[in-house]
Amino acid sequence: RSSDLLELLGNLLDNACKWCRGRVRVRLRLDAHAVSARRLVIQVDDDGPGIPAGDRERVRERGVRADERQPGHGLGLAMVSDTAAAYGGELRISASEDLGGARVEVRLPGRSLAASA
Repeated sequence: RSSDLLELLGNLLDNACKWCRGRVRVRLRLDAHAVSARRLVIQVDDDGPGIPAGDRERVRERGVRADERQPGHGLGLAMVSDTAAAYGGELRISASEDLGGARVEVRLPGRSLAASA
């Protein structure tokens, strides 16, 4: 559903804007090299403090925040992870090589390459 995608994007952008110092970059692309399917890749980078490697799995859980001193409910990335999984996709969290903060990437499956030919 389109409302699921909008909620997913809203949570990604809300987190990036909350934590950035001043820059957020969003990239969307189709990965035609994915095995037997196109994948929509949504990549959001920011120039904030990033998410420590030891917290990247934990922040996918409901109610968990990497920094408990900051306001929030710890639901955003959990909801992104749940939505991606419900559509057969995945959430990846890493460091942004370009901006120095967090990189959050969602990969969602699409139509098979054979079906679109």
